[in-house]
Amino acid sequence: MTVESTVKPLALLIPGLDGTGRLFYRQIEALVRRYRVLAWDFGAGADFDLASLVSDLGQATAAEPPGSILVVGESFGGPIAIAYVLRHPERVRRLILVNTFPYYSRQLRLFLGIRLSGLLTLDLARRIKDMIVDRILADEGIPEEDRLRYKEIVATIDLESYRRRLELLRQIDLRPRLPEIKVPAVLLAAGRDKIVPSVTEARYMASQIPNARLVEFPEAGHALLLTPGTSLAAYDDLPLDIISRQGPVSES
Repeated sequence: MTVESTVKPLALLIPGLDGTGRLFYRQIEALVRRYRVLAWDFGAGADFDLASLVSDLGQATAAEPPGSILVVGESFGGPIAIAYVLRHPERVRRLILVNTFPYYSRQLRLFLGIRLSGLLTLDLARRIKDMIVDRILADEGIPEEDRLRYKEIVATIDLESYRRRLELLRQIDLRPRLPEIKVPAVLLAAGRDKIVPSVTEARYMASQIPNARLVEFPEAGHALLLTPGTSLAAYDDLPLDIISRQGPVSES
């Protein structure tokens, strides 16, 4: 007699430029009801490219059952998630992309970010950056406790890795491969995102990915997953046609 496995499926959360996976903290409680959650940490160091990042994810998820993984990519993690799904489509049950892109169109901003990233080793520059970010997050409705935790997490970022992730974005262009994505995809896009033109990018991706649904959050910003009421778990199992009719939903 065989015993049915009670092991939960995996939710693979691929982070943005922070690279730590720790900014998914508001999403974990709801997801663990149904999943084993792996909030990926890219680690320190600058010796990586897109292929090696996807290879690391592939090795970490090699033992998962076919068609079982929920893959989430936020911001920088979006193109990594797309590349992972293209490499391992047989492993994935659903793809959720949050405020992201297949190609970062604001190349001048990237260039300046790379050139100026070295200034973040200076205390004054970090203080100015923290003030600007705090103001933006407050305007986007992120509570003070979350703004403080965001600041604590960002302070732990390895600057060498951060700079390399910025450089990598100048090289990635997955637009031609979007039609190859066959797994169900949910695209979450914030209307007040000041980092990524999220709505424009998500509408484009929705037009290219065959089995995709787009949900727009007009009043939210780039830190959508810290916005009160936003839950990844609300989109992990709903039929795509229900999502397209209901628009933004939160888990009760």
